[in-house]
Amino acid sequence: MKIRRLRRKLQRGVVLLEALVSILIFSLGVLGLVAIQAQSIKAAKEVQFRTDAVFAANELLGRIWVDRANLATYAGTTTLATLPSGQRVVAVSGAVVTVTITWRPPGESADRNFVTRATLVSN
Repeated sequence: MKIRRLRRKLQRGVVLLEALVSILIFSLGVLGLVAIQAQSIKAAKEVQFRTDAVFAANELLGRIWVDRANLATYAGTTTLATLPSGQRVVAVSGAVVTVTITWRPPGESADRNFVTRATLVSN
């Protein structure tokens, strides 16, 4: 009898300790999921900016392709409202057109850019 009482005294609080440890492990798992979700939102926003940059460059190249007679008028720098701090720089060298799109995502210190080149030839 004394041994049983002694074992019960020694085991008191073990269930509570196990419950606290399991809650701690569960909480760390939930915090990990929240961090993963935040990173995926940031990555999705970056993909959206890159897609907008590609679309802006390809749209301009399409207009230039149709209006090759006025090729020199497209050279220069313009601001893009679809991208944060967005700029489009067009350089024309003979029949080669280089379009550089630059933007800076919110909260970032470095610029991102997309560069594409097209050679305009006649059929």
